Amino acid sequence: MSHENVEQLRAGIESFLAGTSESAREDMLSRSAEGWDPEIEVDTSETPVLDVSGVYRGRDAAKRFWREWLAAWESMRFEYELVDAGDRVVMLFDMQMRGRSTGIDMPFGKVAWVFTYRGGLLIHQKFYMGQAEALKAVGLAE
Repeated sequence: MSHENVEQLRAGIESFLAGTSESAREDMLSRSAEGWDPEIEVDTSETPVLDVSGVYRGRDAAKRFWREWLAAWESMRFEYELVDAGDRVVMLFDMQMRGRSTGIDMPFGKVAWVFTYRGGLLIHQKFYMGQAEALKAVGLAE
């Protein structure tokens, strides 16, 4: 099942990157949510961005997190790599964003998400400020 998880995540990321308007992003969120467990948990508790730092439980809360995050940025650019870790997939990326209200470019740096799947559904996402930390969390060395 791990290859399917990687491909499911890759399709979601590519859909995200293709969406340029607010309505396209909302469509992307709705399509993505179809692959989420109803009790999905999005953990951004280690994020230094206070407005979004926390744990979001359930599809509605996860969608709310993503809407708030996306609303804050005029643009986001990143290259990514996906690492298969069994029932988890690690997304390693280096992100650059431009604030919607400030117009200021902000390098977020080399960060990672760990996505956990069960039965073909995404059940947990956790954001890590360091790629090595994310790889260690899934039992892989960098």
